[in-house]
Amino acid sequence: MTEAQQEQRQPAHRPSRRQHIVNAAVRVFGRAGLADASIQEIADEAGVAATAVYYHFSGKEELFDLALRRVLDQLDEVVRRSRADDEPGDPETLAKVMDAVWDWMEENPDSARMYQLHLAGATGQARVMREEFEQRHVQRAFDYLADRQPRNARSAAARHAAQTLAVRTMITSTIYVSALRAEGGPLSTLPQRSVRRALHDLAQRLVSS
Repeated sequence: MTEAQQEQRQPAHRPSRRQHIVNAAVRVFGRAGLADASIQEIADEAGVAATAVYYHFSGKEELFDLALRRVLDQLDEVVRRSRADDEPGDPETLAKVMDAVWDWMEENPDSARMYQLHLAGATGQARVMREEFEQRHVQRAFDYLADRQPRNARSAAARHAAQTLAVRTMITSTIYVSALRAEGGPLSTLPQRSVRRALHDLAQRLVSS
């Protein structure tokens, strides 16, 4: 039985129960995804009755969206703590941000799995949140790019497209390489330090090209 399941059951209307249930939903959705998770499983994880879940939420989709919002907000905060919005980007800061995100994913495996594995086509709102999240971090990642001025408007458009692809590849690699290191994954037998070093090298190549 998990620590959450051992908590004493409390009245459904208690305000703190809402956030507690969302936290439990992150863990359940991280393990099972939207389709395979059930309200009863979330209730059991939270240590409450299923009626308490329905008291606060309309159903699985609303809970999934709120759980995802929790995960994305946490990732946003991890990145902001590593580099403030007004702080310029440099190779050392890029490595710091990547390590902070990696550490967060290692420490929060259910949250990381929810982001990595269970978003495609989940809900309409989840897709919107995912797109907004990625766009925010693409814009931030442009700060790390080498500053090279294109010769004309056509080459400027091509340059911007190439840079956008580069930063998206860098962000995606940071997120999904961690998933590949999960138990039984194709990178699970490699030393973590070696994988991180390779990921740093890839990121530096992408932003300096």
